[in-house]
Amino acid sequence: MSQIDIGLRLALKQIDEQHNLSFATYLQGLAEYTTAMDLKAGEQLDLPRGLYFVESGMIKAEADTSASLTRGRQKLFATPVMGRSTDSIGQLTARSATVGRGQAALKNAPGIMSQFSHTFRLARVGPGFVIGCISEFTGQEIPGTFICMMESRVHYLPFETIEELEISKPTLIMHLYKLLAHLGARRQELTIGQLSTLRSIMSSSAPSKPISRKAMAHLSENFQP
Repeated sequence: MSQIDIGLRLALKQIDEQHNLSFATYLQGLAEYTTAMDLKAGEQLDLPRGLYFVESGMIKAEADTSASLTRGRQKLFATPVMGRSTDSIGQLTARSATVGRGQAALKNAPGIMSQFSHTFRLARVGPGFVIGCISEFTGQEIPGTFICMMESRVHYLPFETIEELEISKPTLIMHLYKLLAHLGARRQELTIGQLSTLRSIMSSSAPSKPISRKAMAHLSENFQP
C-alpha cells in the first residue's frame, strides 16, 4: 500500500474514485490538520462544526420529525400561541416567554416527548463521503444525528482550522471548496432526480378498482413470450 493509500489520503482517493474527480493530490496537505476518529458500532458521533472525511465503515444519518416548530413535540406548545387558523409559523416568536416555558416543561417530561417524536433515516454514508458540507457553507450546525452501523473511521477537520487556512494556505482551501462544490452539485442532481420520481408516483392515477387475481392470470396467459 502506497503512502497515498492510508489515512486521509485514502479517504480522498475514495472520493475521487467514487465521483470521478481528481482532488486527492491537491488536498494531501490537509492531513496534518485533521484528526483521525475511530468509532465503534452503535456509537453516535459528537459533531462539532467542521468536515468529516469517511475513510471506512458505514454511518447512518437520522433526523427527528420534531426538529422544527411545525412538527412533533414543539407543536404541543407552539399551536396554542397561534390563535387563528390563518396564523403562520413565521408570525410566531420562537424565543418568546410562552414558547420557552412550554419547551422547558416538555423537556422535563421525556415520557410525553417520546409519544410525539420519532426519527427517520436520511441516508447511509460510507467511504467517499464527506459529512458537514452543508454546515460549512451555511454556518449552521450539522443537521441530523449520525450513528455508526459498524466500526468506522473518519478524519475531522475543524471549522476554525479551515478559517485559519483560508489566510495561511488559500490555494489548499480553494481546492477544498472546489471539491465540496462538486459534491454538493452531485447531491443536488440526485435529489432532483428523486423528487422527479416521487412526483411521478404521486401524480399518477391509481386504478379505480383493484385488478382481480383472475384478471391478472388472464393477462399473464395472453402476454407470455
